[in-house]
Amino acid sequence: MSDNTDLNTKIEAIRSMLSMFRFERIMYIIVTLLSFLALLTCSVIMVFQGSKMPVVVAMFGSSGGIAFTCGRLLKMWGDSMKLLAPSVKNEDGN
Repeated sequence: MSDNTDLNTKIEAIRSMLSMFRFERIMYIIVTLLSFLALLTCSVIMVFQGSKMPVVVAMFGSSGGIAFTCGRLLKMWGDSMKLLAPSVKNEDGN
């Protein structure tokens, strides 16, 4: 019974973390989508007009934005799973 209570407490803590960082997560998703659109736009421009230095720089910038925001979102997810992992191990008996 105590394991179930501990699991529920950790799940509630994860919900609390997710709600606290909701704005940050939404901003990361918006930046990722805008970066993806910029990357697609740059790709289309390169196909039709040839390779120009500003377009290439914009592609590197937008792909870096995607990598950064996805990394931050995955870190949040990983931190949540680390909080929950000991409870899952205890239920499995390992």
